[in-house]
Amino acid sequence: MVMGSHLYSKLQALSSKIKQASVNGKWREVVSGYSEIQSAGIQFNDPFVFPIVFKACAKLSWLLQGRCIQASLLKRGFESYVSVGNSIADFYMKCGDLCSGLRAFDCMNSRDSVSWNVIVFGLLDHGFEEEGLWWFSKLRVWGFEPNVSTLVLVIHACRSLWFDGEKIHGYVIRSGFWRISSVQNSILCLYSEFDSLSARKLFDEMSERDVISWSVVIRSYVQSQEPVLGLELFKEMVREAKTEPDCVTVTSVLKACAVLDDIDVGRSVHGFSIRRGFDLVDVFVRNSLIDMYSKGYDADSAFRVFDETTCRNIVSWNSILAGFVYNQRYDEALEMFRLMKKEALEADEVTLVSLLQVCKFFEHPLPCKSIHGVIIRRGYESNEVALSSLMDAYTSCSLVDDARTVFDSMSYKDVVSCSTMISGLGRCGRSDEAISIFCQMRDKPNAITVISLLSACSVSAVLRTSKWAHGIAIRRGLAINDISVDTSIVDAYAKCGAIDIARRTFDQITEKSIVSWTVIISAYAINGLPDKALASFDEMKRDSYTPNAVTYLAALSACNHGGLVKKGLMIFRSMVEEDQKPSLQHYSCIVDMLSRAGEIDTAMELIKNLPEDVKAGASAWGAILSGCRNRLKSGIITSEVVAEVLELEPLCSSGYLLASSVFAAEKSWVDVAMMRRLVKERNVRVVAGYSMVLEGSIARKFLAGDKLNHSDSELNDVVQRLHRCMRLDDMVGPIN
Repeated sequence: MVMGSHLYSKLQALSSKIKQASVNGKWREVVSGYSEIQSAGIQFNDPFVFPIVFKACAKLSWLLQGRCIQASLLKRGFESYVSVGNSIADFYMKCGDLCSGLRAFDCMNSRDSVSWNVIVFGLLDHGFEEEGLWWFSKLRVWGFEPNVSTLVLVIHACRSLWFDGEKIHGYVIRSGFWRISSVQNSILCLYSEFDSLSARKLFDEMSERDVISWSVVIRSYVQSQEPVLGLELFKEMVREAKTEPDCVTVTSVLKACAVLDDIDVGRSVHGFSIRRGFDLVDVFVRNSLIDMYSKGYDADSAFRVFDETTCRNIVSWNSILAGFVYNQRYDEALEMFRLMKKEALEADEVTLVSLLQVCKFFEHPLPCKSIHGVIIRRGYESNEVALSSLMDAYTSCSLVDDARTVFDSMSYKDVVSCSTMISGLGRCGRSDEAISIFCQMRDKPNAITVISLLSACSVSAVLRTSKWAHGIAIRRGLAINDISVDTSIVDAYAKCGAIDIARRTFDQITEKSIVSWTVIISAYAINGLPDKALASFDEMKRDSYTPNAVTYLAALSACNHGGLVKKGLMIFRSMVEEDQKPSLQHYSCIVDMLSRAGEIDTAMELIKNLPEDVKAGASAWGAILSGCRNRLKSGIITSEVVAEVLELEPLCSSGYLLASSVFAAEKSWVDVAMMRRLVKERNVRVVAGYSMVLEGSIARKFLAGDKLNHSDSELNDVVQRLHRCMRLDDMVGPIN
């Protein structure tokens, strides 16, 4: 009897120890206390302790120990207790052994609401949305109600599977769960995924709103491309002063500022986050600040935030890297990547996409191949954004076949990858392949796809193909609703030589922009109609459109090719007077214009007195060299210009060919021979020029220096075709 009393006291002490350890969250002590009871050989008959032990095993993910405890309970018949059966099923579900959890549920003789909630919660918590919702429907059929935690997960599953929000909303109201804050916010999240208007309506009807409610609706506005409304709601939240914004709220607001490029409001939000202490403790806020400043074209402030961040993660590095790329500060982007490697951080898909943008700018093919190797080794080949960026970089580096290999290897070619490949092939002159890819597309083309197609059609210069692409744009409803598509149609017709159709298309654009005006001015310029180009330039200004740098370049190009030197200089002067800073392209155009007019000395004077931040490129020096050929200037000027051209582009054949023709015109045969020798010594690949003319629906190419191995009759046919292509009635008078 004394012995029995002693064992009973020990059992009570161990039982109390287990319960106390559970209250304090000391799960190891819970399991060790139970093991002590087992080792002592004491018959333990308290069923209320077993759920605590299984909970401890679940917290520790001790699957094997839990199985052993379950086996001992089954031998002693404790599985008949509903609470024990529930704890066993819950243990397996939380350890990720869903099959054992479902088996334990099936073996239960009697079940209560907890039993069903354990299964539904476990399935949904592990991402099995469809199975979890099926069990949820069975739960309702059997007359049991979900608990709050399960219901929140059910609503989340409905959001993931795009289920009808109104049905689950109605169930929540009927079941009496509507007044619970977490359930209200879950329904609000469900609506915010699909319809910001419905989310706002529900938000306005809520009697009690917490910080989650405000943040959800603000984020909903930002995601649905209504950032202005998101900022207005944030201001309302601050004015009411009932609910304090948290880090999540500030992150959404900074995203809105980034979308709007509103750096002034962004700075105010930054000050707000400093006052609340968010910017120091939350890495998400700091990453959002880096992104906001980058999108607002203030890369220096973005870097300052990054530099002051002590808790950097891979997103921080990717944000500043992408920020420098976005602001076209590619050298600094490369420096950041070098620092990133120094910190022993491994590049992910986002990092590689930014690096590919840098490779595209510098046109470095070798790094593109290296990044391609990294994509393969890391298993990023399923990432469509990375592969599309890789194809874009390859085509920019003239590695079109490599880009095509990547494209062909993709198991699913979405609209982004197809658009990228079409654009790249068109840019590299392979318009037939670009059109073929468009015809094989499975997904519905978007505006960017159609713009890429039109660009490829303009390269082919086949009018019939451009009309076909125009028809596609009309059928897709893009030719009226999207000004970018309309502008591309005008450009395609202009490059096909159909200037009248281009003008008619331009006149049909209801809401013109500075871009569309620039395109029509360029259209007239490239088709040898400088007077109409300048008339359009004046018309644009009368319609209160302010020309930008590209528009001025189009007008200067028209003056250049039309020989209108005085008008060109006047336009250039007006550009400077209107605080538009000329770039190298503008100066090169003026140099070319003066050189064509024979004013070589003036062009030389201009090129030698450029602003400090503008350095003359090969195109400007090449223009002077071309002028020397036409006007037979002194050999001293020619030699100086040739030296500049070859230094700037030592591997480009055009400079050598132009220099050779200038020396030949001056009858300096020694220099001609020297040019040919340099071409051989430097392994310069000579690319022949060609002309392409349209005969009916076929574009015919005539290559410079090509030998025709045809009979006299075939040669006569070629000449006749050329005559048919000429439009004598469209020719303008002699250029002054």
